[in-house]
Amino acid sequence: MSEAGPLATVDVAIVGGGMSGLALACQIDQRNNLAIRRMTRAVVLEPRESYQRDKTWCYWRSNAGLFDPAITHSWSRWEVRSEGRAWTSSCPETPYVRVDSSRYYELAAARLARSNSVGLKLGVSAGDIRSDRQQVCIDTDHGQVRAARVIDTRPRPIPQGTLLQHFYGWEIETDKDVFDPSTVTLMDFRAGGENDVHFFYVLPFSARSALVETTHFSHHAFDVARYQQELGDYLRERFDLSDWRICHRERGVLPMAKRRVASAGEQTPNVLRLGLHADTVKPSTGYCYPQAQHQALQFAEWLSAPADGTPPPRARSRVTGWFDSVFLSFLEHQTALAPAVFFRLFQQVQPVALVRFLSDSAKFSDYLRVIWAMPKAVMMREAIRYVFQR
Repeated sequence: MSEAGPLATVDVAIVGGGMSGLALACQIDQRNNLAIRRMTRAVVLEPRESYQRDKTWCYWRSNAGLFDPAITHSWSRWEVRSEGRAWTSSCPETPYVRVDSSRYYELAAARLARSNSVGLKLGVSAGDIRSDRQQVCIDTDHGQVRAARVIDTRPRPIPQGTLLQHFYGWEIETDKDVFDPSTVTLMDFRAGGENDVHFFYVLPFSARSALVETTHFSHHAFDVARYQQELGDYLRERFDLSDWRICHRERGVLPMAKRRVASAGEQTPNVLRLGLHADTVKPSTGYCYPQAQHQALQFAEWLSAPADGTPPPRARSRVTGWFDSVFLSFLEHQTALAPAVFFRLFQQVQPVALVRFLSDSAKFSDYLRVIWAMPKAVMMREAIRYVFQR
């Protein structure tokens, strides 16, 4: 991996070398390799000294991508559970896949180490970003970086009152066969508190190993002890387990904002946002990986084109954003109905259509199918609420 060294003037500076930042850097390098003349010089500024496995990303794979070698598992069946009922769906043409973050980081770092146009600077912490008419200046603990454009992928504080998807998980091993390795449990709903949607997620790697997560949609995250109690109770109740080995732990808090509030420094046209705390994540589900890969490709194409005033690519369409916002309003105000509505969506909407809807690649007919499966009076009230709360 690249180490921190002298910093220079570049065409594009990517602040933050997480999943989104590395995806963009590798797409820029890929485009540079195909270019006949013009090359985009870029650098990634990442405060970590080295990469470690820290996350698990899952998505429905419909197209080949740069990081496919980081995919470790694939499933064509998934289920939802609620009130003693289970519904299983299958869609072999769009399998649900798991990306290992350590492999992802290794692939990206190896590619950038070979690149003659895109650099990865580890151990470099970025501070203030200032812009003038010609360039953008980034203060770092290794000096200044000047760039024509800056893509900022750093996390931001989540505003008070934002609905959160917060989760805690264990990757465990057992001494007996308890998991069905052919089927992912996307949502196994359990009773939540007031204004709290609670479910479990099971990603089976084999009959004796799985990632099991407890997940909540609510306005406040919990302490670790509560999540651990929930996981232990679930493993004992559903899988009749009394003993297991914890191999890895994961925890996350994802914002589920109906409207993203622009920060003070976002009015500069040469400083753009990308990543989990920008418009990349699909707020109603928390899925970020496929959107980040697609947006990175669009950004790389835009950044390599002549500066002719063309605006940067949108993260998602206004229609998609509106559907997300109305559904988030539903989750905030109709908590008790959420398990039944999710179950109904998976039960009544064709798997390929629902996958496209959840993956931000829905056709018009997919939206119609989803609308038809929703409780129309309730969703109409939430749509009106959302419009008049603007």
